[in-house]
Order: sequence, then C-alpha cells, then structure tokens
Amino acid sequence: MGRGPSPADHPSAIVSRRSPTLRTVPAKSVLPVIVAAFLLAVAAPVLADDVSPTTLATTTTTTTVGSLDAEAPLLVTGPATVAPLSATRGAQVQLTPPPVGPFSPPIDGGNGRRVVYSKSQQTVWVYDETNTIIKMHRVSGRQDPRDPSPGTYQVWSRSLSTFAINNPSITWKYMIRFAKGDRDGNIGFHEIPYQYGQPVQSVDQLGEALSGGCVRQTPEDALWMWNWAQIGTVVVVTP
Repeated sequence: MGRGPSPADHPSAIVSRRSPTLRTVPAKSVLPVIVAAFLLAVAAPVLADDVSPTTLATTTTTTTVGSLDAEAPLLVTGPATVAPLSATRGAQVQLTPPPVGPFSPPIDGGNGRRVVYSKSQQTVWVYDETNTIIKMHRVSGRQDPRDPSPGTYQVWSRSLSTFAINNPSITWKYMIRFAKGDRDGNIGFHEIPYQYGQPVQSVDQLGEALSGGCVRQTPEDALWMWNWAQIGTVVVVTP
C-alpha cells in the first residue's frame, strides 16, 4: 500500500519554523555586571579571612640606588603573618679578666677619706668616706724613695700661691703641703710651676717623674685638689 502525500512533498504546505531571535543587550547594561563581578573576585580573599580592609598590612620594600634609599609601599591583601622565631643560644665565650694596669690603686693605700699618691705610677687617687674612688689623675713627682718617703701624712699647710725657696722665679698656685723633704723643703700638691711666664713642663708629660719632690698637677686638677684637701686631710704615699 503506497504512503500518502506528506506536507514535505508539497512546498506550499511546509510549515514555516523560525529560529528564536536573540535580543541585543545594550553595552551600558552589561558594564555594571562586569564591574560587580570583578570587585567580588578581588574582595574574595578579604571576605574569606574576615579581615576588614582597613586592617590590611602594609610593608615596604627598599631599593638601594647608589647611596640613596627609595621606599615604595606594597599592599598586602590578607592578614600579615610572621613566622615564629625559634630561640637559639649563641656561642659562649669565656672572658679573661684584664691584667692589672698602671692605673690600679695600691693595695696598701689605707682606708677612709684620703689621697693616695703612688710614686712608681706617678698617679693620685682620691677616696671619699665610703672608701670609694672619686677622682684619679696623673701627676709628676719624684721617683726615688725620698722626698717624700712612703708613709701616711696629713695636710698641715696651704697657700693659694707661692714660689721655690731656692729660685723665686719659679712660681705656682694651689700649694697643699703634707710632708717635709730631706733638706727640710716643703712637699705638697700644686699646679705645674711657671718660670718667666712659661710652664716648666707640659701637661702631656704628667706621669713622668720630673719634680724635685712636690706633686705637680694640671691647673684643673690642682684647683680641684685645693677645694677638696683641707687641713688635716690624710695623704698616703706608696712606693
């Protein structure tokens, strides 16, 4: 039995089928959607860490150009993390105490408020009532055991200015007498003497035994000693 005619056999009977028509979306309508999607993508790490954008850490990188440093901020979009530091102990070094130097006070320097004068070191130490050293300075005296001999003395006379008995052209200030020499000369602390307006030695030479018996000091040290060593002050002379 033959098949009957179908609509496909008759062009006039073909049913017209139209494809759906795509609507053109204006660009200005799509742009806000794209911007919103981009902002969500950027903010995702912040929202995931529950960190307010105002608490983002900011670090700096330093670029050295010649002798100048230029700093540029680097924004970090997440919470700043610092790796924990492990406690480490460095190498131990055993320090050896330094040897006794030339400025070490003599062991047999007495006790209490006093002045200690070491002839071998050409140095003076001043102690207060608590046996604490409050001053130390270099001097120029006499090296040999005489003038003065080692021992304990007391200040017995003071003169703001004086001169050498055997040579009046040599003068000095702040004379503090505490001993007598072998030839009955007075021995004391004072400034570096002057002769004809010039010092008989330099300050740099203090520490050398250049005196006939008295203890020469810088003008500043002599003035300090003048104010501190009153009548009766103990002076200990060591070899």
